[in-house]
Amino acid sequence: MKRLIVIIVLLLSTAAYGRTNITLTADTGVTVPPDSTDSIEQQVQDITDKNGKFISNSFALANLLGYPIGKSSIGRFPHIETGIAAGVALTNAKYYDDRAEDGTFPGVMANPVLHAGVGLAGGFDIIGKIFYFRMSMYDPGLDTDTAKLEDFNFISLGAKLRYNYCKEATVIPFLLKFGGITLSIGADVMMGNVDVTGKYDTKYEDITVNVGGTDYPLTSQFESTYGATISWTIVTLSAQAITYIDVMYLFSLYTGFGVATNLGFFSTDFTADGTLTTDDTAYVTAKGDGNIGTMRFESVNSYMPDYVIPTFIFGVELNLFVIKVTGETMVNLYNRSDVTLQAGVRIQL
Repeated sequence: MKRLIVIIVLLLSTAAYGRTNITLTADTGVTVPPDSTDSIEQQVQDITDKNGKFISNSFALANLLGYPIGKSSIGRFPHIETGIAAGVALTNAKYYDDRAEDGTFPGVMANPVLHAGVGLAGGFDIIGKIFYFRMSMYDPGLDTDTAKLEDFNFISLGAKLRYNYCKEATVIPFLLKFGGITLSIGADVMMGNVDVTGKYDTKYEDITVNVGGTDYPLTSQFESTYGATISWTIVTLSAQAITYIDVMYLFSLYTGFGVATNLGFFSTDFTADGTLTTDDTAYVTAKGDGNIGTMRFESVNSYMPDYVIPTFIFGVELNLFVIKVTGETMVNLYNRSDVTLQAGVRIQL
């Protein structure tokens, strides 16, 4: 119990934490005022802070994926279902329209799983999911000019208990059937880490550099090599109410609402070493070249997803006897710009 309390406290303490430290060693004859290094630190931190919440929410929504089931009940024991599913969560979708905030980008997270369920008594059934993958199992060989994958680990676990609250009923024979209403509660965990190295080039605006007693306001360029570690642990408890409709025994449509409560974090540790230069004409003329100095920065940040995310769910399942092909989408009702898409193939017996 004490261990559980410590874990919960640690998860809550990572709700929002950010720190960027810069060490700048200026060239001989060059002075970089503290205000300028502070400005660079803030520019680095601003990029992370603008996107941290988006990314952490994408992990929370992806954690809910893995149960694309188009039937209100598996049936009584020993009826079972099993299959595979793959989904992706996209947050900050407004990035793609004119309202996109400068400096932000979408958060994207995938969650492929194997799932299996069994019918119980009294209208209950239970479904579990699992996925585990690490670089030692398969190395995709990602190695580009900007990023080389050094290591990764990924695990996704979960279970959902469902209750068929309202049974199915025929509306129009052979054409339309009310498939029932199902209530469910679930618990999901997703953990992992990714280590990446590569080249990182960027620019920093509105800094001041002093040469020979004269200040030069300018834009600088930073060319560096970096190492980054991304890690995450998300724990989600959820509840859903879903209504099902069967059309001509071929298609099953389902829709409903849910709510998810989240604990956990998405964190990054990014370190870069390189040279700071400028092509500002006045500075180059005064100094003789564009070198400002060498710079190292470390940015350590951790963000927590929203504690509560209400969702709307819609799905379609194609029934090919015991084989079911399912597509499902889910929308975050807080902002209606965070969505998930998932597809699955399963067998129900």
